[in-house]
Amino acid sequence: MRYLSQALAMMREEKLYSAMYISGTALAIAFTMLIAEVYYIKVADIAPEVNRSKTYYLKYFETEVDGHPSTESIYEDTFRDLFQTMHTPECVMATTEMQLWSSSFMKLADNVHDHGVRVKLTEPGFFSFYQFNFIEGAPFTQDDFDHRSRTVVVTTEVAELRFGKGAKAVGERIYVNNRDFTICGVVETPSSLTEKCVADIWCPYKAQGLFDDLHLVGKDGKVVKGVYNINLNLNVSFAVPADKRDAFLQELKEVEARYNSMHKDKPVDMIASLETHYSTVWKELGGIFQAWDKNLFWYIVPAILLLLLVPALNLSGMVASRMERRLPEMAIRKAFGAKRRTLLWQVIMENLLLTLMGGAIGLCLAWTALYSWRDWVFYIFSTNSNLYESVPLIKGEMFFGPVIFLIALLICTLLNVLAATLPAWLSLRKPIVESMMIKK
Repeated sequence: MRYLSQALAMMREEKLYSAMYISGTALAIAFTMLIAEVYYIKVADIAPEVNRSKTYYLKYFETEVDGHPSTESIYEDTFRDLFQTMHTPECVMATTEMQLWSSSFMKLADNVHDHGVRVKLTEPGFFSFYQFNFIEGAPFTQDDFDHRSRTVVVTTEVAELRFGKGAKAVGERIYVNNRDFTICGVVETPSSLTEKCVADIWCPYKAQGLFDDLHLVGKDGKVVKGVYNINLNLNVSFAVPADKRDAFLQELKEVEARYNSMHKDKPVDMIASLETHYSTVWKELGGIFQAWDKNLFWYIVPAILLLLLVPALNLSGMVASRMERRLPEMAIRKAFGAKRRTLLWQVIMENLLLTLMGGAIGLCLAWTALYSWRDWVFYIFSTNSNLYESVPLIKGEMFFGPVIFLIALLICTLLNVLAATLPAWLSLRKPIVESMMIKK
């Protein structure tokens, strides 16, 4: 308490020094925390993507064709017979990222005008894997999926556009790409920052007639209709608790062996193409920095050090200059028996208070910038195509997390140690007589 009162008295006495110290710290914290917040939102377990910390993605199998590396797509029968029967994952689900449905159109209430929507083709496990807030109704069921029913889940935004605000949407029909679908559930509109699950409409990928108007040319030159109903490329996701990861990898090796026993002419490697959620974010960051995964570390560390070290050096210069002015005061206190450790601790506490105040202001500045400029901040630090078309929703849980708080506290402490300890320690090492002669 005594150190706090002394620090507050010092702030009132040296207002310009305190203001410059706080503002310098605030700017350093703001820039650092802005980047930390962006990537916290990408990796934290944020609804609906509450399983990020235990998610594995498998988009294809690695194989060889004529001695050259190649990939093998994952199809419906493989997903159903091999992956859905696994025991170690808490949940397994599949989606398809077909570009045909990434930019679709639905009829508005007047049945004349169209509105662009994003449609994600998936299966019932999707709504167990991701925790959506259902405002009305429920997800489509396994029975709906097996019978190829054209039932869909839509967002509140889509429901309001089609039927008006407050109107009941469950059981009503919606027209997308000139096909009619029945709405079975309405969910709270997710943020486009949750890019793995975000969409406007979620539809079973086996829905009747979904691809009837696709015309593909086969090897014999004949037109083939609806071929994607049979050979639909899937992306598989697994939710695996930390304590079951070794067992999961072992089970996946067994699944791989079973698959290869049935495809001896073209064996695959499943483990090689398996990715965690964290590794996908790391790869995306590497793409932004145009660096390989192994070299990315040497891009990030200098950037963080630059953001922290430059203001720390400036602040340490201010502290050193101030300590020179305070040396006679410190010398008198040492002459009356004050220990060097006590004086050093007082200086550190004074600067820590200023640093914490600057850190709090910097954190608020980072939050303000993130919310106010979210339409381009996330665009700069992301390859998420969903951000190109709309301003992302920002929810409270994205800002306030224990990880972010600990990062802010660590940065504040680090800045204080870098800026205050060394110049104060060097100044206090001077003899009492020399310190007394500084100010005549």
